Amino acid sequence: MIIFKAMKKYFFGKYYKFVSENGFSFAVIISSSDDGPELQVITNDGAHVINDKESVKVIDNKVNFKIKQEDMSLEGIISLGELHPLRKRVMGPFSILPLECKHEIYSMYHTLEGSVIYNNKQYSFNHGVGYIEGDRGVNFPKKYVWYNSVINHQTVTLAIATIPIMFFKFIGVLCFIKNNNHEYYLSTYNLVKLKKVSPTEIILKKGKYVFTLKVLGSGGHLLKAPTKGRMSRYIKENLKVKTSYTLQKKNETILDVVDDNSSLEYMFD
Repeated sequence: MIIFKAMKKYFFGKYYKFVSENGFSFAVIISSSDDGPELQVITNDGAHVINDKESVKVIDNKVNFKIKQEDMSLEGIISLGELHPLRKRVMGPFSILPLECKHEIYSMYHTLEGSVIYNNKQYSFNHGVGYIEGDRGVNFPKKYVWYNSVINHQTVTLAIATIPIMFFKFIGVLCFIKNNNHEYYLSTYNLVKLKKVSPTEIILKKGKYVFTLKVLGSGGHLLKAPTKGRMSRYIKENLKVKTSYTLQKKNETILDVVDDNSSLEYMFD
């Protein structure tokens, strides 16, 4: 982190996802870069840059919203239950490498309580579920896929990206699956194989395990993302896309899930 700051090309971002029991979801991205603080909100129907950077505050286990501007309003308080991070380091041995972007997961899932008023309509988040992750470094990868699904105590987070190191470049994979107390790690540093990557299907294989993701929708909204420490790039995220995924071990199906509230950024083409 000190090296990046000395270069004055540095960003840090934290991503909070909120999913209600009745299917309404939104995410808040709180970030800082060479351009200063940045606050963005993405909902099922649009993405918004928030002018008042103090209109979302995270205090202890509560997130306070007080956003009022022409293109949207969001007010209320949502309390976060006990956070459930992964038991192992997300980046594994990659964490010591001088990568352009490093990833962290603060909570694979946690319960939610509270409510918000979004564009004059109230939404309850009692018995909802949340997810928190973060990124830091200089750039987002030029080509990448990011996927998240969180349903109760089942969560999948997947990232596939082209990763440059010095004069070399390779495709790195991070995939984490948490099913109650069971955790599965399918990543480049533990020899996962990327069998297929396309806008509609991704297949990973690690030993006896096969993870298959099928994307059953399209669309998305533009969000600002970092390039050389500045929020000057635009990427597209679909916050509410229907997907299905399976995790199999030989002939045994461990997970077979359909999620109408998945999140997907496909910037791999």
